[in-house]
Amino acid sequence: MTQWRRNAAMALVAILLAGGAHAAQPVPTAPGVEEHEPNPGAALAAAGLNVLFLPLRLPLTVLGAALGGLTGFMTFGGKHAADDVFGLVDGTQVINVRVLEGREPFCIGSLDCPATR
Repeated sequence: MTQWRRNAAMALVAILLAGGAHAAQPVPTAPGVEEHEPNPGAALAAAGLNVLFLPLRLPLTVLGAALGGLTGFMTFGGKHAADDVFGLVDGTQVINVRVLEGREPFCIGSLDCPATR
């Protein structure tokens, strides 16, 4: 019986090693999917800027959500009215590497974002 367990253990190790070797092979990317290039400087800068940005951004977003909800309530479920008010503060919620590299716009509200106009 011990020989059977030893063979089963060797087979399991071989399967796990083969799976790891298969996972390490580069996978071709699909068209339209961009490659990730490591940029530790931008990642650290984004983390540092978020330490300063989030304490200001979070209350602004909560206030905009409350005013948008109140507007929707006061207009008897006017979704467009609520979205218009929340659009004043619905912009970039966190600073990430894409914002720092200029691949995404940085905006406070969706009305000042060039991509949403």
